Amino acid sequence: MHRLILILILSFVSSNSFAVDITGLYQAQLPVMTQTEEERKKISADVLKEVLLKVVGDSAALNSTNLTPILNQSDQFIRQYQYHRMNKLSDDLTQPDILELQLIFNEDKLNQSITELGLPIWEKSRPEVLLWLAIDNNGRRTIVAEDSIDNAMSHSLKQALTKRGLPLFMPLIDLRDQMQLSFADLWAGFSEPILKASQRYDAQIIVTARVAINENGAMKIRWQSIRNDKTEQWQSNGNDAFYAGISELADRTSRQFTQVVRNQDTQRYDLQISNVKGYADYIRVKQYLSKLHTISDVQLSNLANDKLEISILLSSDLSKLNQMIAIGRVLKEQTADHSTDVIYYKLIL
Repeated sequence: MHRLILILILSFVSSNSFAVDITGLYQAQLPVMTQTEEERKKISADVLKEVLLKVVGDSAALNSTNLTPILNQSDQFIRQYQYHRMNKLSDDLTQPDILELQLIFNEDKLNQSITELGLPIWEKSRPEVLLWLAIDNNGRRTIVAEDSIDNAMSHSLKQALTKRGLPLFMPLIDLRDQMQLSFADLWAGFSEPILKASQRYDAQIIVTARVAINENGAMKIRWQSIRNDKTEQWQSNGNDAFYAGISELADRTSRQFTQVVRNQDTQRYDLQISNVKGYADYIRVKQYLSKLHTISDVQLSNLANDKLEISILLSSDLSKLNQMIAIGRVLKEQTADHSTDVIYYKLIL
């Protein structure tokens, strides 16, 4: 299925129809004047802030936490650095290129420090977001297709998605979309036609952005997200309305899928997973569970008759784990009656 160029900026690898494994979360770049060690050390804390925003996900949690213990030793987390010459976006072609410093941080060391500060870690596997964009530009009304978004809006969206690590794509707005969803229904925020038109895209979260632009060019956006029949709404205004709106979406989404890791309050659970055909499937399950930050140990108990029995050490609520599993589309929780001592899943092949 076609995907908007916006999400290519994030360099993700799509592993299924619901979730996307984001890469590059532990790296960021900022403009610099020189390639000196002095300036690199001076700017490393600011670059680390960019990474923390992507990894934690919730800007409010970051703003309410004293980050000094991490920022003061930002250079100790650096694993690699690179310099790049970037083209400056300007109508003046004589403008020189921008020199940018890219820092790549040590994932394990940084995660440990984030956990010690009592902050959550947003997993690399994140739910895909489908964005329906309706624009009323001083009376000219349209639902914007992925290949016709305004350059300024596209740049703002790219910047927001890159800085927040949020996978987002836009619909095709082909004949099928046009028959299922009208501008009037989208502008009114009617959930039923929006959900119907969104079924073909199989996204975990559906977002609508209704952009009103007056004769003076002032912009006001009404946002609405739909996930599992739960609807949330917010607004953003001004020149940075797109960035602010996407940032709010990232904050809200991260809060749904993250929880502070409690290493001192772990609990062991027994899992029985059906449809496991052999050792290769067991490795797949183990690798999937082991990459989740809230699981610190995966132990094999038994593998026989297409059933895998394992135990895990979990440092978060079981409900949060099941939320992540639901978007991962590797395991599916079984709803049949069973013992409360064992949690039942099915491996999705």
